[in-house]
Amino acid sequence: MTLFLRNPEIRHRHWQGIVAVCAAAMVTCCGTAHAAGGPGRATAATTVSVQTAASPAPSRVLGYQLNGVAAVSGADAWAAGTTSYITLHMVRWDGRSWQRVPTPGVGYFNGVAAVSTTDAWAVGTGPGYGSKALIEHWNGTAWTVAAIPSTGGPAVLHAVATISPGDVWAVGGTNFTSKTVVLHWDGTAWTRVSSPTPPGVSPALDAVAGTSATNAWAVGSTFTKTGRVPLVEHWDGTAWRQVPGPVLPGGGTLSGVAATSVDNAWAVGTDGSGAVIEHWNGTAWTLVRSPAVGRADGLASVTALSATSAWAVGVSLHLHQQGEVTLIAHWNGKSWTQVPSPALGVLTGVTATSASSAWAVGYFTGSSTGVIEHWDGSSWTCIASTGTAGPCPAR
Repeated sequence: MTLFLRNPEIRHRHWQGIVAVCAAAMVTCCGTAHAAGGPGRATAATTVSVQTAASPAPSRVLGYQLNGVAAVSGADAWAAGTTSYITLHMVRWDGRSWQRVPTPGVGYFNGVAAVSTTDAWAVGTGPGYGSKALIEHWNGTAWTVAAIPSTGGPAVLHAVATISPGDVWAVGGTNFTSKTVVLHWDGTAWTRVSSPTPPGVSPALDAVAGTSATNAWAVGSTFTKTGRVPLVEHWDGTAWRQVPGPVLPGGGTLSGVAATSVDNAWAVGTDGSGAVIEHWNGTAWTLVRSPAVGRADGLASVTALSATSAWAVGVSLHLHQQGEVTLIAHWNGKSWTQVPSPALGVLTGVTATSASSAWAVGYFTGSSTGVIEHWDGSSWTCIASTGTAGPCPAR
């Protein structure tokens, strides 16, 4: 497998899963290399020219990937990522079609979240290894770059979560100082909030979710002498604290988190044996094994509507068959079951607004294009985006 665009300072959530899955399946991921921080950081394979103008909004883009998705309603959704020219890529669903929306600056969007049709946030980083963290805001008319506090050096923001217009979290990690990064929006300004940084190399938080001003979760990983191990942190309204989780004998990482209440949260990722699903019941995190995912599977993102409805997405490696195949699993309150997914590729983000409307996004390396899928209550279908250079990569 070859990721069409590699950035050494971004810990791609989906890439972590693929690397671990490849190791578990004892296959070689052609064309990949790891940075000094260990697995989970894709290393640049080619030299790319950097555009310094604002991201254009052409009808078609040659080469792009989608890293995150957010929806306000069935008629209003955002998907964010980057193009092969290292320009920010943002598309919006208006209920009828996906259209690209201009964004200032260059670099990479890793996550997007929305409060309303006039209030959305996107996070990521600039195009170079020494780049600063990036946050942009949508006010209903245009995307603008937001002022953010110092992160103590170059940093990457991997995810953002909105609880209310005055309560937004963004998480990530620094590039050189090996610190977790947590930023908070209070409705007026972004401030940095102290967060635990466990021992190890390249600790970072890759996902964040919250239900109230006193309940938020962030997950990620750190690289230790024994390998990469998961990291879980919780916000109780006063401070972020590290919370123990199940021990993964083969090491691993958590790349997605979702919560609906103080006693219902999900975290997904990958370990040495394949996909990982963990559940919080208000007291402790426990592993939830499921036939929905197997040894050659990896999960990158999760979203939850209630205690009886959640979605998780990622990739399944069908060796000697189709290569990367998108993976979607659903929780019905009793068990996780795999749901047919029509596209080839890797799914990196998922969101849902109701039982009959959910979106999943990602990319397909075979054609270097993004993937967008929609759930209508009965099945997932592949939706072509205006930003694509070709048809959605169906199986």
